[in-house]
Amino acid sequence: MTKGILTNIQRFSIHDGPGIRTTLFMKGCPLRCPWCANPETFSKKKEILFWEKDCVSCGVCVKSCKEESLTWINNSIIRDEKSCNMCMDCVNLCQKSAFLLSGMEYTVEEVFEEVTKDMAFYRKSGGGVTLSGGEPLLQKEFTLAILKRFKEGGIHTTLETTGVLESESFLEVLSHVDLLYMDFKHPNKEIHEKITGVSNEFTIKNMRLAKSSQKDVVIRIPVIPRFNYSVEVAKEYVTVLKDIGLENVHLLPFHQMGKGKWEAMGKDYTYGTEKSLCDEDLEEMAKIFREAGFETQIGG
Repeated sequence: MTKGILTNIQRFSIHDGPGIRTTLFMKGCPLRCPWCANPETFSKKKEILFWEKDCVSCGVCVKSCKEESLTWINNSIIRDEKSCNMCMDCVNLCQKSAFLLSGMEYTVEEVFEEVTKDMAFYRKSGGGVTLSGGEPLLQKEFTLAILKRFKEGGIHTTLETTGVLESESFLEVLSHVDLLYMDFKHPNKEIHEKITGVSNEFTIKNMRLAKSSQKDVVIRIPVIPRFNYSVEVAKEYVTVLKDIGLENVHLLPFHQMGKGKWEAMGKDYTYGTEKSLCDEDLEEMAKIFREAGFETQIGG
């Protein structure tokens, strides 16, 4: 039985494709973008997040931890991930939900059952299901299985991917998708690899394949301060995308909505002092794309 790990099944999504949708956030991603709103999807494994702001210092979790993975240090709870055996006692015993599990295992039918609860909304709004993450291609077999199941059920599918994996897997999954969202972090190979940890070579190669597949393709560009937020970089994007022949672009303003997750995972969020961008902040970049003939939208 094919199973996959998801961090969230988000119903009534309106920014992840046409109409009202259900977005499946899948665990695992090869990139390590320091601004990521979903850092809990980096690892393919289940994880425990600790929301310190919700902790009332009752000490129940520390006393119950048989592996002694939780300790008090300077009036704060510190968790040793290496010694933790994921027994879930801290999650189950915490009355304030300061400890939460990130990552639940689902079968294809379990996901399908959840998704079909909103079939009436999909039909009325022209919506469907969006696979996001994380990177859905890292769970290729599960992704293929649920896409095929959705097709059997007559549900519109959107795949959001970085496209950084081998083209054979990319094309196999793409054949079962109605709409493709490709995240394009930066047009410069060196900068892309330096900041995200992965080259953009496969992304660009797979964008070409997506163009030739006759699928509906939208390029999604997260606009991030200190990374790609400039008119000059917008011109670089235009050059690359014009060469490929893709001309439908969404510019996504940087926001701080992932900050709490980074803190709950005990990770350093280096974008904590940056101000969120609004739609108006992206107008100059959008103008570059529009003047070059691109169908350009600010926001998802």
